[in-house]
Amino acid sequence: MKLKKKKKGEKGLTIANKDALGDHDESANLHHDTLGRQEAGEEELMNSNALSDIFGSLSPKRKRAKLVTRIHEEEMKSQHYQIAITIIEARQLVGENIDPVVIIEIGDEKKQTSVKEGTNAPFYNEYFVFDFVGPQVFLFDKIINISVMHNKLIGSVLVGSFKVDLGTVYGQPGHQFCDKWALLTDPADIRTGAKGYLKCDISVTGKGDAIQATQKTADTEEQIEKNLLIPKGFPSERPWARFYVRIYKAEGLPKMNSSIMANVTKAFIGDSKDLVDPYVVVMFAGQMGRTTVQKNCADPVWHEQIIFKEMFPPLCRRVKIQVWDEGSMNDVALATHFIDLKKISNEQDGDKGFLPTFGPAWINLYGSPRSHSLMDDHQELNEGFGEGVSFRGRLFIEIAVEILSGGARESKFSSIIKDIKLPSKDKDFKAPKGKDKTEKAGEDRKSTSPSDKMNSTEVEVEPFDVPSEIYEEKFEEFLLFGTFFEATMIDRKVGDKPITFEVSVGNFGNITEGVSAGAGGKKKTRDREAEESLLYEGEDEISHDLGIPLISTTPPEKPLITGGNRNYQYLPYDERKPCICVKSYWGDQTFRLYSSNTLEKMADHLEESLEQVKDMIKVSEIASEEKMRTTLNDFINQSRAFTTIAEKKPKGLNYTALDKKRLMLFKQELEAMSSDAKGIVQQQKKKMSLDEMMHETQSFIDKIRFLVDEPQNTVPDVFIWMLSSSKRVAYARVPAKNILYSPAKEQRGKDCGKIKTSFLKLPGKRPLGWTVQAKVDIYLWLGPASYAHSIMENLPVGYETELSSNTNSGHSVVPSPACLLYKTPHLFQLRAHMYQARGLIAADSTGLSDPFAKVTFTSHCQTTKIISQTLSPTWNQMLLFDSIVLHGDREEIAQFPPEIVIELYDDDAVGKAEYIGSTVAAPVVRLADQIYKPPKLSYHPVYCGNLSGGDLLATFELLEIPESDPDRLPPLDPPDVGQIYPVPANIRPVLSKYRVEVLFWGVRELKKVQLLSVDRPQVLIECAGKGVKSSVIQSYKKNPNFSGLADWFEVELPENELLHPPLTICVVDWRAFGRSTLVGTHTINCLKQFLCKTQLGPQATPNRLDIVEIEKASPESSQPAELSREEPFLADHIYAEVEQGICTVVEPDPHLATLPAAEPEHSASEPGKERKQKDTKKSIRRSTKKRKRTIADESAENVIDWWSKYYASVLKMQKAKGIFSSEGKPEDNKQNSDHIALIIEEEPDKKKKDKTLKRKRKETPNLATLQIYEGDLESEFNNFEDWVKTFQLLRGKSNDEVHADSEDRIIGKFKGSFCIYPSPEDGSLLDGGQPRILQGIPPNHSVKVLIRVYIVAAFNLSPADPDGKSDPYIVLRLGNTEIKDRENYIPKQLNPVFGRSFEIQATFPKDSLLTVLIYDHDFVGTDDLIGETKIDLENRFYSRHRATCGLQSQYEIEGYNAWRDATKPSEILTKLCKDYRISGPFMRPGEIQVGAKVFKGQTVFREDENEEPVESYEHLSLKVLHAWEEIPGAGYKLVPEHIETRPLYHKDKPGMEQGRVQMWVDMFPKDMPLPGPPVDISPRKPKGYELRVIIWNTEDVILEDENIFTGQKSSDIYVKGWIKGLEEDKQETDVHYNSLTGEGNFSWRFVFPFHYLPAEKQMVVSKRENIFSLEKTERKIPAELMLQVWDFERLSSDDFLGTLELNLNGFPRAAKTAKSCDLGIVVAASEENKISIFQQKRVRGWWPFIKAGQLTGKVEAEFHLVTAEEAEKNPVGKARKEPEPLEKPNRPDTSFSWFVNPFKCLYHLIWRNYKKYIIIGIILLILIVFLVLFIYTLPGAISHRIVVG
Repeated sequence: MKLKKKKKGEKGLTIANKDALGDHDESANLHHDTLGRQEAGEEELMNSNALSDIFGSLSPKRKRAKLVTRIHEEEMKSQHYQIAITIIEARQLVGENIDPVVIIEIGDEKKQTSVKEGTNAPFYNEYFVFDFVGPQVFLFDKIINISVMHNKLIGSVLVGSFKVDLGTVYGQPGHQFCDKWALLTDPADIRTGAKGYLKCDISVTGKGDAIQATQKTADTEEQIEKNLLIPKGFPSERPWARFYVRIYKAEGLPKMNSSIMANVTKAFIGDSKDLVDPYVVVMFAGQMGRTTVQKNCADPVWHEQIIFKEMFPPLCRRVKIQVWDEGSMNDVALATHFIDLKKISNEQDGDKGFLPTFGPAWINLYGSPRSHSLMDDHQELNEGFGEGVSFRGRLFIEIAVEILSGGARESKFSSIIKDIKLPSKDKDFKAPKGKDKTEKAGEDRKSTSPSDKMNSTEVEVEPFDVPSEIYEEKFEEFLLFGTFFEATMIDRKVGDKPITFEVSVGNFGNITEGVSAGAGGKKKTRDREAEESLLYEGEDEISHDLGIPLISTTPPEKPLITGGNRNYQYLPYDERKPCICVKSYWGDQTFRLYSSNTLEKMADHLEESLEQVKDMIKVSEIASEEKMRTTLNDFINQSRAFTTIAEKKPKGLNYTALDKKRLMLFKQELEAMSSDAKGIVQQQKKKMSLDEMMHETQSFIDKIRFLVDEPQNTVPDVFIWMLSSSKRVAYARVPAKNILYSPAKEQRGKDCGKIKTSFLKLPGKRPLGWTVQAKVDIYLWLGPASYAHSIMENLPVGYETELSSNTNSGHSVVPSPACLLYKTPHLFQLRAHMYQARGLIAADSTGLSDPFAKVTFTSHCQTTKIISQTLSPTWNQMLLFDSIVLHGDREEIAQFPPEIVIELYDDDAVGKAEYIGSTVAAPVVRLADQIYKPPKLSYHPVYCGNLSGGDLLATFELLEIPESDPDRLPPLDPPDVGQIYPVPANIRPVLSKYRVEVLFWGVRELKKVQLLSVDRPQVLIECAGKGVKSSVIQSYKKNPNFSGLADWFEVELPENELLHPPLTICVVDWRAFGRSTLVGTHTINCLKQFLCKTQLGPQATPNRLDIVEIEKASPESSQPAELSREEPFLADHIYAEVEQGICTVVEPDPHLATLPAAEPEHSASEPGKERKQKDTKKSIRRSTKKRKRTIADESAENVIDWWSKYYASVLKMQKAKGIFSSEGKPEDNKQNSDHIALIIEEEPDKKKKDKTLKRKRKETPNLATLQIYEGDLESEFNNFEDWVKTFQLLRGKSNDEVHADSEDRIIGKFKGSFCIYPSPEDGSLLDGGQPRILQGIPPNHSVKVLIRVYIVAAFNLSPADPDGKSDPYIVLRLGNTEIKDRENYIPKQLNPVFGRSFEIQATFPKDSLLTVLIYDHDFVGTDDLIGETKIDLENRFYSRHRATCGLQSQYEIEGYNAWRDATKPSEILTKLCKDYRISGPFMRPGEIQVGAKVFKGQTVFREDENEEPVESYEHLSLKVLHAWEEIPGAGYKLVPEHIETRPLYHKDKPGMEQGRVQMWVDMFPKDMPLPGPPVDISPRKPKGYELRVIIWNTEDVILEDENIFTGQKSSDIYVKGWIKGLEEDKQETDVHYNSLTGEGNFSWRFVFPFHYLPAEKQMVVSKRENIFSLEKTERKIPAELMLQVWDFERLSSDDFLGTLELNLNGFPRAAKTAKSCDLGIVVAASEENKISIFQQKRVRGWWPFIKAGQLTGKVEAEFHLVTAEEAEKNPVGKARKEPEPLEKPNRPDTSFSWFVNPFKCLYHLIWRNYKKYIIIGIILLILIVFLVLFIYTLPGAISHRIVVG
């Protein structure tokens, strides 16, 4: 390594300029300035030596940039992604009696759940899948918008919504959020806070991403706040914040609008105006704001700010800023820029973190080339697709975030802005054109009141005034200097017109900008003016002082054709190397790039050292550990130096807030990392392995790389364009920071002042294959003009400058030459030793290639011979390039020679050769006066585009031809007949003899080849030219195994293992007339795994009994450590428990009883006794006769079956993962066995025991459990490749990305194995003539097997029907047998529980591949495949892990856990000992001895107290089997009883999971006794229940109605009830009219029949989804009862008064009286206070009704739960009907309906209230009548009297 070649003398210089960070701001006068700098530098000389030493290793002095073997960096490629979302349930939704539905939108796709009626806590459990194809960056910007709507007939109302971008989800562990609660908010009003919570799973998976299956928790009372859907580390309470994006101005935008109209206009007007009308669009979190349009302006000024409101920290990471050009027809994007919030903020706690802040700073925009063509071919580059190929202006912006403390009150910041703004509003703000209706912000500025605007999340756009200090940006003059040393490999398609190169930075140096095509002659002067016009006036003097001849293009040259390859041309830059120089002006913020460069160098240094360590490991551990230590020590010193320099930054620079924060961040991060590194180096706490050290170092590298990326741009990137007769052809883009000069070495760009090889590429999307347009070696230097004196410091020595003729060099500071002249030529000979390649890409349909290599060096090219049909060619060829002329100093050429490009091609008989990869290498140089040493071969990585294309083993030497004696070169080996030179013997690897043993087992799954099926295959093994053939299989269909099992061959392999050649497996098929066809091949590139160490004879089995380890297998030896490993064989400690006087014994028998047990006092006091007692307890437990049991299950009727075992296992798994909290509820079915039993065994002290036992007493008994694997069994047991390996045979092309890893290429599989070892001297075979590889291999004749496949359930199936559901059923295929279970399909389910078992007879090896397919049942058309999984049964059958039938955790004869294997544990143990040649098993009372290990345990069992004890070794044998991996000489873990979870795949969506299926397979050979009947796993039928609810009374119901006459409040109360999910069975009481006090009397009975699964605590609902559904859909939902109280209205719709939701599994206890009933009952109910109707059966009391969090009434109700059978025996009537009718309630007289009884109404309304007035009125009326009559009759009466007298 040339890292340390640093001359001591340089330090002085480095230091003198230490302070010159390019950050001067003294004066515009450069001379004065430089002097000032040097003075300042003097003071620093004291401590600077130390610093430059520390950084010395970072910047080795080199003339050439570091070699990069990849020609093109990674490109964006489209990928398939699948977004899976499960909406589980919602809680605490705001609203009264709402019907919630969830709508999911991603981009334009929209899906929705079903509607749930009248609930604020709907349960959905619905699964949705979205597919996305595209590059990752676009995927990550997509936003998932989940909103909960209240469903109405006309238009729905938003309850609340939630947004997260896919990037955030993908960044989570496992790329998913699982079981998290999303906080719903109302975007229209952010003050209102949470609108509810939605529980969902969101996962984003790309191809090949592993999905982590997570078991769902069924915990009812989970804490929502602690489980919110936010990334780890986010606070649970997220405040709202305003995000301000301020757009100040832009400059240098493309002046030309690309639309057709504009070009026409241009033709008429000429180009006096800028034809561009720019506006800026900012997108963030799914919202978009845009500024106004500035007409005809390429340097527009906006001064507008766009304000977004979003919760902070936001779940959307990127801000997208686009500049658009408004056109008459359509708008065109000019450029796009993304800002990642993660890069401009820091989420640490305390004062370390900071809010997102940015600028005010420039961002550079890149996009398509600025050409004046009519249509832009590369428009997508402007929209952010792909790498921008030219500068398109820059934008001055600022981003700030302000947290809103309480709602959206006006904060200081915004009010200040408003004050400034008001006067300017009218004159500044041009209203946008009418067509921007999309922008709410734009259109109705007047209509919405300001307060609404403040509180909604709508985007606001408003102008602002700019504080004056922002505009005083200092500009500094920068020089960009470049020299072209070589331009070769120019593609022939470019043509033979003269070629020039243009180098530009920003718009400086770009020759097309601002110049019309007509002004050809004036181009140069025009360019000059354009540049001058961009400058600010104050700096004109500088440009006069520096009279530099500025030219940005090289003189045109005609290309010549490369010798040896007509496809390439080159430009003859032999002794004359053309130069370019561009002057430009940029703001003075280079300090950003400087710290970035230092950090990047630190990261590079760590990375290089890490690579070296990886290489060293292969040689020696100690050296590599030492290297690791020194590397970390260097890193610690560098970090310290960096912080000291950072703290000394000159003051007064225009630092933005982000600059200061980033400096702090650098310091913190580096301090943290270096303290970690110290910890690793010193290793006080614990010894760290080398792997861990490397892992840590890698994490440091990643952290530094993240910090390196500087979001605030300064100098734009430099573009090198190749122009062929002024047409832009190809480009290279060089980041400015890489070539930026700084006097401090560590701050300099890594390629500054170095010759760098750039490969020019085509703009836009590149086609496949070789796309390099030219290879250019160019020296670039960019830096402030004040450092101009060092521009040429690092050029290769030996040049003279040649100035261009028109230079006015009178007062030039730096004479910038037009070209450099290297006068001294040197002659060299290049020898390319092309030895071999491995792992190449297949380019032919056979799955192989015919590779040859082209080696290009400067302007010469040569080609190797073609090796046909191989992926690992050995060329063993030396290519000789004679008389190569190189100019310059020979010493420097020796140190930094030009690079060599090697391309690999596949030769095709017809047409052009196909490109399959390339790599770049540097030759080893030997000058004439040096001693010759042969170079070593090494591997060079090959890449083809994005694909890795293998490795090339080669070396290259460049030898100087001595002038005196041209023939005095190292000798060559003589060439062969075809004049092909072999690689010389002293370079070829040293070979020695190896023997390769091959095990031929068989071939499998061969597909058709050339339309014919394969029938007589044969396998050829080839390695390094030698090989061996298998026997020919006579009929593949009958028996695909080989008759000859093993063979071997001798081969010469390199002694250095790293150089071992690949081994090829080839399968051919023999057809009629002796023809053979290649079927497929497999290449093993690394033979290391098959290298066998030579054994010393057969293993001696230890048979001396003095090494007996007494394995105390009795309970006391089970340490917690063992338990925590969850080994099923520890079962029995878990099951024997002493529980105060009760021993729980589980046996499959449905009676109930308790067993008396010994007095508990002793067991607490005397540990010894307790142990003994335990043993006897265990003996009872183990007894195998029927036995009564205690059971505390919620429903005592529940029989223990296989499903009990399944649920117990699921629970155990969840507990192992720590999902459940430790406070168990009694009905939670929890087996807290493990830790409790453990405590009893460990510490028999009384206190602890009592505590644990108190809880234990009410828990269920312990069930035997099985192991549930979250993946497939193969991944747990290393693919069962312990006896034979499976190699995939490939065929077909792999040279494009689509086919590179697709399933279509796999044509079959070969089963076999290899064993490679150095040949024994005597040439004999070991082990008496039997190849070593055959040890422990079973015979491969055919075997008949009975196979039982159990399919338990599937989950998250991909929806196959348009309604987002599937009707899944199972299909099994094995050989020619197919079982279709179509009639047992499960309608409309994505999580079906199948519970099906199938039996198949099979013959191995013919039928060894079992395929489990899940199909979707369709009535019309064919059934669709949802997904399939394939299982290789043969591997399992013969595996030493014994995967035929899993070992159960405990031995029982009958019941739910009956032993299901055909052989008993003791027989299995005996057979295993025989197979492994282990002595034993010796069974003695109380122990079993196997080999040298003794297992102790119980072997005598007592049926009953008085019966004879029975001896049985089965339990202990089972225990030994579970510990089989610990037995020396055996060492394989045996497969336990299990359920595997296998992913399902579909060939149309390769690598994307389509769901998972839980299943297991048992296999029983037919020659053994047959097993018992299959286990019954048919799903539990839900039990019928009937819930009888009597509504007795209500109290304190709020009164809604007001009497017209009296103003008295009343309510017409009635109660509605239903069980959630069974809404069609809604029942209502009659109405209690005119309740004046809120009291209602009902005595009304609701009867709700439903089906329920007690084990899952779920209710099963079967109903048709809609009228068109053909069958019922079955869904599992929690059992919840809804009671609502309503106010009856005759003429309008009824008013909702309040609701009560009761989860029947756990609802709050009732209050005894109405008075004591309040909100607290429901809201603050703790777990202990909850009851389950399934346990209590009968409950009566008072519960509160709630509406919007307020108490709105109380109800007295009685619940009675009966089973369906009981309900049949004792039926009751609904309402008050027979049987068991209820009394009519005694309601007050006021309770009636006025509509029906008008007289009653008059009586109650008028009479009762106005009785007094009515009576008085009647009396008055009578009096009046009386008086009237009196007056009326008085005269008559008087006269009568008078008359009568």
